[in-house]
Amino acid sequence: MSDIILKGDKNGFSVIIDDKANYGAALKEMKDLIIQQNAKSTNENDDVIYFTVKTGRRLLTEDQKNDIRDFFDEYPQLTLKDIEADVEDNLKVADILKANRTNVESGIIRSGQKIDYEGDLIFLGTLHRDAQVRASGSIYILGDVNGIVHAGYPDNTNAMIFGNLKDVDQLRIADVIEIVTDDNKKDFQAEKYAFIDDLHSISIDDLKNYKR
Repeated sequence: MSDIILKGDKNGFSVIIDDKANYGAALKEMKDLIIQQNAKSTNENDDVIYFTVKTGRRLLTEDQKNDIRDFFDEYPQLTLKDIEADVEDNLKVADILKANRTNVESGIIRSGQKIDYEGDLIFLGTLHRDAQVRASGSIYILGDVNGIVHAGYPDNTNAMIFGNLKDVDQLRIADVIEIVTDDNKKDFQAEKYAFIDDLHSISIDDLKNYKR
C-alpha cells in the first residue's frame, strides 16, 4: 500500500504523506512521484507545477523541511508552495497560549514605573500618575488609575479598555493616543469602555452599549 497520496486541482498538487508510515521510505516514494511529474514537464516554456506537502499529524524537523525544499530546488519547473501539518509545534502553541493569556494585577504601580503583560489584563490595583501599564490585549480596569493605560501594544487595534476610566491621564490603544484634558474629562468615568473607531481614533462609550 502506498504511503503517498497525490491529489491535483487547478492550484497544483497536494502530496499527502501517511503520518504513520516510515518517514524515510515515504520521503523516497514522494521524491519518485515528483520526479515523474518533472519528466512530464521538460519544456522550459511549460507552466510551473505547484506542490503542497501535507504531513498530517507528523511534525517535521527543520532539517527534514530543508531536505524537501532542497529537493524541489533541483527542478525549476516544480515549486514547493508550503509544508503543512495538522498539529502545531510546541513553540507555536506556547506563543498562542501566551497571546491569549489573561493576567491579573492587584498591586501598586508607582510613578515612573512601566509594567508590560502578554495577553489581556484585569487590573485590580492602583496606577499612580506618570506610571504606565501596558498589555498586548485588552485591559479591564477595576482598580484606580491615574497614569497611562495602553492596550493592544504594539499594534493590536482590536484591543479595548474597559471599566473605571475615571482619573486616567492618558489612554492608548495600539498606536492611537487619547490625552485626558479639561475639555474631555467628563467622558472618562466608571462603567465606560474605549475602542478604536472607524476614523482610527479612540472613542468612549457606556459599557451597557458594548457588543461582542
